[in-house]
Amino acid sequence: MKTLIFFASPNKKGNTYKLVEKFIEGIQGEVDVIYVYNKKVAPCTDCKYCYSKEQCAIKDDMEEIYKKIKVSDVIVIATPLYFSSVSAPMKAIIDRLQVYWSKKYIRKDRKNIKIKKAVILGTSGSYWENMFQPLEAVLNHTFAAMDAKDMEKVYAVNTDKIPVEKNEEVLKEAYGLGVKIRNEFI
Repeated sequence: MKTLIFFASPNKKGNTYKLVEKFIEGIQGEVDVIYVYNKKVAPCTDCKYCYSKEQCAIKDDMEEIYKKIKVSDVIVIATPLYFSSVSAPMKAIIDRLQVYWSKKYIRKDRKNIKIKKAVILGTSGSYWENMFQPLEAVLNHTFAAMDAKDMEKVYAVNTDKIPVEKNEEVLKEAYGLGVKIRNEFI
């Protein structure tokens, strides 16, 4: 089982990282973490190059990311909540998934589709009811583009008051989700 984690936080040792760390302990297997803040991914220019080819006209770090998505069994997006959505570098990656959308809906090419498992690991410094709904709406489409289904999620809220590393309940939930998914692939 190959797990691909998009780590979409600028803080490599913060709350989102602690959640990811515990999830990795549970899922084990082959795990590849993409630190999206370290990647050079230009925004989509709507050039429509992908309408005729299964690739993007822009040559940057997305070329490597496309390859990793293709071979993954589990796709995880780990992000702090930024104005009800993902961070800007993650959004650039999401927009460049147009390559997959074009394959299915413009070129009507449904060959070589590998279904993957979808996971959100989200964090927020505060909390209000339904705060993750906009994020889930965006990521539902994101995961669908990558053929990732059956979305699972773990959310750590109020991290300004209780950091993830001190929140035993959410750490247990992240670890447990990792174990659950690992067992699904056995």
